[in-house]
Amino acid sequence: MSYLDDLNQKHDDTHLKTLSLYAKENSVPIITDEGRRFLSQMIRLNQVKRVLEIGTAIGYSAIAMAKNDPSIQIVTIERDPSMQKKAKASFKEAGLNHQITLIEADALEYDENALKGPFDLLFIDAAKAQSEGFFEKYAPLVKKGGLVITDNLLFHGLLEADAPRSGNRNTRQLIKKIDHFNHWVLNRPGYDTQIYSIGDGMSLSIKRID
Repeated sequence: MSYLDDLNQKHDDTHLKTLSLYAKENSVPIITDEGRRFLSQMIRLNQVKRVLEIGTAIGYSAIAMAKNDPSIQIVTIERDPSMQKKAKASFKEAGLNHQITLIEADALEYDENALKGPFDLLFIDAAKAQSEGFFEKYAPLVKKGGLVITDNLLFHGLLEADAPRSGNRNTRQLIKKIDHFNHWVLNRPGYDTQIYSIGDGMSLSIKRID
């Protein structure tokens, strides 16, 4: 069995399958399988032990990250009460309460100084239009040499040449904000960033040591 086959097998367990089905049936956006595997590879290759996640939703990605290593500790922030309730139940069912700490708050309003850094990885998977705000607020908590990964940067393939003419006014505005973030993060001082066409688009920003 190859490394990737072994990795996929470890992650395609009962808890994740159940949550994936729940997400599909209830129209809850979660990270794609391809994105989840990329996230897991980055965690393993960089020996990540402390993760800060912005946007818990039903807890799918937090559980997937925690399953990489029993020593990984994850702090995840979610503002939606219904998502908080489902996430807490998911963590309990998966037996991961000792690894995952859920903060019930709006990440843009939460006092980041209350968090004990540094973190090895910041994973941003919340409101697409607020990615820049989340990055600015929480990236300082990432250690030098650490990672910032942001999901949902291609918006279902709409960031193409004809994107400005796609969808309604709100969709066009969201596309503009995502496109702005993509250019912003690629030129963010102090980070080396690449955007990958993985899942719905993911950026990997490595905080420079120098």
